[in-house]
Amino acid sequence: LLAVLWQLAPMYAPAHATSSIVGTDSYRTHDWLEVAKLDHYARKAIRDWGTLPLWNPLLAGGQPQFAHPSDGSLSPLILSSIAFGETLGMKINIGLVSLFGTLGLFVLLRFAISVSTAAALVASVGYAWSGWLPARVAVGFYESCLVVAWPAILALWLLPGPARAMRRRWTLGGLLLWALAIQLQLALPVLVLLMGILWLATAVQQKLAGEGLPGTLALGGLVILSLAFLLGAPKFLPMLDFLGEAEFRETTDYPLHPDAWYLDLKQLWFALFHHVPEFPLVDKDGNPRIQEYMTLQPTAGVLLFALIGLPRVLRRSHPAWPWTLVTLAFVWLSFGPHAPLDAFRALRELPLFASMRGPLRYFNYPVLLGLCIVAAVGFDGIEDWLKKSLGNKAITPRALAAVAFLAILASLPVSLDSRNLYRSSFLYPIDDLPPQEQLASEGLRQDFSGDHLLNLRTYVNVRRGVPTIYTPEDIPLKPKAAPAHWLGATGEVEVEPEYRGEAWVTTENHLAGDERPVPGRAEVIHYRAQEILIRHDLDEPAIVVVNQNSWPGWTCGDRPLSSAIHEMHGLLAFEAPQGSGGQTTCSWHPRRLKLGLGLCSLGLLSLGLLWPWRRKEARKGADDA
Repeated sequence: LLAVLWQLAPMYAPAHATSSIVGTDSYRTHDWLEVAKLDHYARKAIRDWGTLPLWNPLLAGGQPQFAHPSDGSLSPLILSSIAFGETLGMKINIGLVSLFGTLGLFVLLRFAISVSTAAALVASVGYAWSGWLPARVAVGFYESCLVVAWPAILALWLLPGPARAMRRRWTLGGLLLWALAIQLQLALPVLVLLMGILWLATAVQQKLAGEGLPGTLALGGLVILSLAFLLGAPKFLPMLDFLGEAEFRETTDYPLHPDAWYLDLKQLWFALFHHVPEFPLVDKDGNPRIQEYMTLQPTAGVLLFALIGLPRVLRRSHPAWPWTLVTLAFVWLSFGPHAPLDAFRALRELPLFASMRGPLRYFNYPVLLGLCIVAAVGFDGIEDWLKKSLGNKAITPRALAAVAFLAILASLPVSLDSRNLYRSSFLYPIDDLPPQEQLASEGLRQDFSGDHLLNLRTYVNVRRGVPTIYTPEDIPLKPKAAPAHWLGATGEVEVEPEYRGEAWVTTENHLAGDERPVPGRAEVIHYRAQEILIRHDLDEPAIVVVNQNSWPGWTCGDRPLSSAIHEMHGLLAFEAPQGSGGQTTCSWHPRRLKLGLGLCSLGLLSLGLLWPWRRKEARKGADDA
């Protein structure tokens, strides 16, 4: 606990710890802001309007928010952002997952692999002080930071014990995975792959020992994964629908850019001993240095004891032997096409793996985890040697404590190095632009860069309630809404001639070419998540068009939606009757949400059935005894 808190302390220390969100360059800030703008809007929707942000009218001309892969509205982790704001809330969550993961690794080593307390302590401190997590924070990959909690899930899955205890741990593992999986995105299939390889390696080990297949282990893994899916179904099903409608990227080209793989053993060596620089460095092509994706930087103590432990874990009877195969498998996968045999080509046929632009970002984490586990076994080897060498058993604990202290000291240089990344990741406070007096949307060009960074500008616009029209990088949504003006890369403003307001009026005759004046006017009163209130004054029945992307799931009360506007312009529109002072509320409800809620209810029922409740008779008997 102390090791984790000491390591993370600089992230909470700067003068702008609760408000600063910008790092040393736009590249490092980009992904952090991607989540921050969603968390900010979720906080506003829940606190101010008492609703979930099912739809976000301020992003890309309007898009589903809670179905967005980066949105955590349906995860318990959103509570931190609601209570403390998105910047401090996200930092608190990073601290929580680091703590869960480090303690989970300690428990996994101590009780599933059966190393000594000292060995589990040394390896866990090395894990907490490694460079993997601070590298993710420095580069802004908030979602991938959640991966560090995986050892807690694995411990809940792998710990032996009576059936009741295992059922309790499996349900807790399912709950923890559900809390993380809402935002794990492409890391989730890697966790499933890790569990599958570990189970297969354990099955081989038991088969060679003349034992049966580890059926209980397989059952526990299925329970954890199934519970997480059922509880997260209200997010996952609409998300898959959203990604399908938006033509979510499937990398037709095999990922071959520099940050996708280790190119050779020299780069793996670099990853083991080099950290992400505090300030941006670029390669000869102007791209960020590759180590920002590939840094492992386990501590010197972890590497030293891993070398000592390697001969021990290679024995097929050792409890950590399956982890050796897991580590080797992910080292192999991390080289992709640069390995003698490319294993990733087969994985690309599985769901979500084909969407990975940088597989190395996900595959190198299990390598770090495996190194820490082998290091714990190596420390146990030192302990065994001490017990054999020192006859006086009263001396052994002191000698063991000295070795553990020296091992932790050997890890300290890396810790000091990586702590600086937490200090330098978020340096500059956001200066909010003043709110617009009259609601009007703003467009950002595709080449938006330089002083007016796309995600920074979008984040600030979300904070001041201004709709922003842009094409998202991660999801190829094609905005149909038009902005009042476009902002270019160097700050120049260009008026959009097609813009007719946030709401405007037309008729079937006007759509057919009638040039007579429109029979009325309309305006948006407010955008509130999935509810848009429009006021209209019409001289005759007409069509009211809202400057929002049309999407399956919109309704406007009892007003019929206009299919003509949807087909011609891709915008939300409804038919309204003649009259002045009319108001219409349009609401968006995602498809598959009801099915997701049904599956979630099934998950809650499964939790109740799996949890080993104590019967009153049994408790009374225990009290009597």
